[in-house]
Amino acid sequence: MGDRQESDDVRRYGTLRFRPGAMPPLFGDTTSVLVVDDDATVGRLLAAILAPEGYRCTIVSNAQEARDALARQPFALALVDVMMPGENGLELVADIIPKYPDTAVVMVTGVDEPSIADLALDSGAFDFVLKPIRDSELLITVANAGRRRCLEIDRRAKAAKAERELGDTSAALGDALDRLNRASPDEGRS
Repeated sequence: MGDRQESDDVRRYGTLRFRPGAMPPLFGDTTSVLVVDDDATVGRLLAAILAPEGYRCTIVSNAQEARDALARQPFALALVDVMMPGENGLELVADIIPKYPDTAVVMVTGVDEPSIADLALDSGAFDFVLKPIRDSELLITVANAGRRRCLEIDRRAKAAKAERELGDTSAALGDALDRLNRASPDEGRS
């Protein structure tokens, strides 16, 4: 499999695909996908395309079911339909992205209109795919969203580590300054 499979992937998709489940523990479960679409046929189609690639899909039909699923377990990715009865996907995404920053969001829309694409991206979604779903477009978009999610998690982990190290260094410098001031109180007053 190895090199031959990777070169086939390069020819097929132009870049190596993100491999769900092949990431370090820092990134959590990279195989879990929440599919939010009021059309059960579309939900099953998305899951059927993703499952052979190693993704495990949970399909829900509305915004409230999506919130309930997200409260029960973390998802690496959410595929969210833009147009749903009741609360639309844009409203859902604007609500869940701040609460679940480790979930990459891709919008799914049947409306091929630039304003819808702009709204999807402005909502905080990574990208969008158009219905009718094309397998290769979905797989590339999902792979890129997975990569971006992992890069963002890694960036946040490194920033937190740097902040801790800076705090430790600052505390050590403060302690050293205090010791210097106690050791020679008169020298500092000239």
